[in-house]
Amino acid sequence: MPEHEIRHPMDCDIDTYWRCVFDEEYNRRLYKDVLRFRELKVLSQEEKGDKKTRKLYLNPPPADLPGPIAKIIGDLSWHEEGSFDTKTKRYRFKVIPASLPDKTTIEGEIWCEPRGDKKCERIAKTNVEVKVFMVGGIVEKRIIEDMRKSYEAAAKFTGEFVREKGW
Repeated sequence: MPEHEIRHPMDCDIDTYWRCVFDEEYNRRLYKDVLRFRELKVLSQEEKGDKKTRKLYLNPPPADLPGPIAKIIGDLSWHEEGSFDTKTKRYRFKVIPASLPDKTTIEGEIWCEPRGDKKCERIAKTNVEVKVFMVGGIVEKRIIEDMRKSYEAAAKFTGEFVREKGW
């Protein structure tokens, strides 16, 4: 599948956005309360020089998938491996799904561009590819649709969280 781009205006500056991304309370509330994930575990998070790396385990809410596709896909949880460059302020990530990891590629890069005082635009470029005969394209479209919805909800929540914290 071709690369996809998802853009959202953010009600905060670039540094504040990244402060949120690595904030424990923000992540807990975003994934549990807003996105309704069953589980979020930070498996590791460390900072060395200009890099922040982290590994997450995420288990989303049950998906409404057609029976045959749900049977093929099975477990919808995944591991995310990400690396944030503190100089360029870019986050590169790779998702390893619990089901069909050898047939699925989900990776991307997220960064922000300034859009005025205490405003920025978050840009996510992603590559999603599922190599499963007959249903791969359907699953790819669903993953991209779910990403768009969750990124939209996260953009809204980020503004609310920043205002609440006075950041």
